[in-house]
Amino acid sequence: MPRKAVITFDLKSQTSNDYKIAYDILGNANFQVVSPNMGILLPNTTVMGFIPDHWGAADLRDAVMDTFRNNGLNLTSILCGIVSDWAVWGDRADYKSFAA
Repeated sequence: MPRKAVITFDLKSQTSNDYKIAYDILGNANFQVVSPNMGILLPNTTVMGFIPDHWGAADLRDAVMDTFRNNGLNLTSILCGIVSDWAVWGDRADYKSFAA
């Protein structure tokens, strides 16, 4: 059964297009900038999604680092964690703004 995971990251000397590429990569892996079910926007450069049950945080970190590197993105830091309990508070996502 897939497990919920969270990733937060920062890129070194990158443009807004580089962040778009990063979010596209993570989105293709089903990591989103909104919380599951509640649609709350997560803090900047934070995404939440699911990973295979046999993966750990280090597996996720290594996969993201390799994929970013292969796409020319330069990470300065990354935090990956497996989520067993979570709570969120904040503004609800305006899904219309994502379509623009």
